[in-house]
Amino acid sequence: MRYGLPYKGSKNSIAKWIISQLPTAETFVDLFFGGGAVTHAALLSGKYKRFIVNDIDARLPKLFLECIRGEHTIENHTEFVSREEFERKKDADIYTALVWSFGNNKTGYIYGKEVEDFKKQLHRAVFEGDADGLATYGFNVKISGNSPTERYRCIREQIKAQRPQRFQIEHEALERLQALERLEALERLEALERLEALERLEALERLEALGMDYRDIKIPPNSLIYCDIPYSGTDCGGYGGGNFDHGAFYEWALQQDNIFISEYKMPMNFIEIANIEKTVLCGVQNTNTATERLYTNRRTYDRMSQRQKDVIASNLATQISLFDYAFNPYQD
Repeated sequence: MRYGLPYKGSKNSIAKWIISQLPTAETFVDLFFGGGAVTHAALLSGKYKRFIVNDIDARLPKLFLECIRGEHTIENHTEFVSREEFERKKDADIYTALVWSFGNNKTGYIYGKEVEDFKKQLHRAVFEGDADGLATYGFNVKISGNSPTERYRCIREQIKAQRPQRFQIEHEALERLQALERLEALERLEALERLEALERLEALERLEALGMDYRDIKIPPNSLIYCDIPYSGTDCGGYGGGNFDHGAFYEWALQQDNIFISEYKMPMNFIEIANIEKTVLCGVQNTNTATERLYTNRRTYDRMSQRQKDVIASNLATQISLFDYAFNPYQD
């Protein structure tokens, strides 16, 4: 299961785990929506009756809702977006900016110049059934499959099988191409299309999408606040065209009720309640692991019972979910 939009820093791989660590509430408030992976998992969980989603880039919640309504599918996005078209569209069209950017960073084009034409020919084979362009690169491809997804997988396997003898791109570019395969535009479209399943959920009718500074959001009573802030010390520190003020956020967060924050590390006056190892992409060819942590503030922690605090300690030692026991954070 893939959650949310393709997005740099997405919580797709741990979204379900995050929701398993959070208590139930009337309203789930996601103040730093990003690609919406955690909200997506929350919608499917049945733990919340109402949803408020917010991002300083108001286009992201809007795109999420458009995908749920089925406005972005493989069938209605068969075009290949060139580097020039991407540069022309990326600021005005969030779909193009996300789906056709490298690492979903919304700024740089998805493919290197040395492989762009090859990717265009691959795209033509998948969507138009025309493999002549691939033949110019030395690939003899037989196209089969009833859908773009099936054709893509069929063609990709043939290319992999023929690549060692026939591929005519320099070794360095080949390595780059291999790394980029996980970022194929078709796979991004599939991820967006899966959001259509949410259309059947009654919860969708109770989802409010906003595009404001997190401090301007009015938090309803009996809400759970989830914050996936730009991580300190990473290249994901931008916020609304500027730098994110972590100090101001810490001051604000200490005053909130029932707040939970994703980060690698937080000041000592926040309490860690759970952590998990996550694989992260480091550059084009390398991956690494990082420990994702969930924190709460002293205000929320102090309102928990001693039994709940004991479960937190056990959770950190054994990775048992704090809220698998189906209790409210403010009740025994």
